Amino acid sequence: MIRAIALCFYLLLCTASCVRRPPLTEGLLRDNPDVVSFPSSESNLFDSKLILTARLQKPAGTGKFPAVVLLHGCGGMQPKRDHRWAERLVSWGFATLQVDSFKPRGISSVCTLGGKESADMLARRVTDAYDAQQFLASLPFVDNKRIAIMGWSNGGSTTLNVLYQKRDDPFHAAIAMYPSCRKSLADLNAPLLILIGEKDDWTPTERCVSMIPSGKSSFEVALQAYPNAYHAFDSIGKPREVMGSQGTHHLEYNVTAELDSIDRVKNFLKKYLLQ
Repeated sequence: MIRAIALCFYLLLCTASCVRRPPLTEGLLRDNPDVVSFPSSESNLFDSKLILTARLQKPAGTGKFPAVVLLHGCGGMQPKRDHRWAERLVSWGFATLQVDSFKPRGISSVCTLGGKESADMLARRVTDAYDAQQFLASLPFVDNKRIAIMGWSNGGSTTLNVLYQKRDDPFHAAIAMYPSCRKSLADLNAPLLILIGEKDDWTPTERCVSMIPSGKSSFEVALQAYPNAYHAFDSIGKPREVMGSQGTHHLEYNVTAELDSIDRVKNFLKKYLLQ
């Protein structure tokens, strides 16, 4: 009787406050994702001799699969965020390539860089992204006509810079998670989805909103801002402060924002890579 009463009390509480969360099995790391390496292209003006490394994963079967280049944030790859997204994308039928822009260069973080140093690193990461695209396009199980790019924070800002390039081989879709928006988004080379928190004090939402084109643009530019969400809202863990070039910034996981972002990313990629 006591157990039954306790169960009823729990169910009443859960009805009012429980939030749907991603399945516990989602995002668990594979035992042996392929760690691959590939040289920078000859057109890479910054690091023509650099050997890039990345985590490569693919769905079961022979393909040809659509694929996504994944770009980490200023602190390098984050297993509780980046790897979980990679696993999720693979479960949806995409090959993924998580590019490590830092270890090959002997650095671990660029979070406190500012000014010219920050701009220089973003330019280097843009070349990394296109080198990664070329590597994916060379793989027999990848459809080179269906390659997207997705990045977080500094990787999101890199994603925006990738879309400004005038190239014959652009990406086919782009997703920027809480990027720093610094110029108009009106003349991009691929459709773009931006996901950001309204309380983000590192890459303010207002900057991105102000850059959304008001008239006709080359491709779709969609933005979703989440109320009560901070920077890194999709990174599981306790709230924390991280030092940037302008001081400290608040990072905090928000399950509601993460769940919505999962749906939006899935639908966006389906629209541009699966139809």
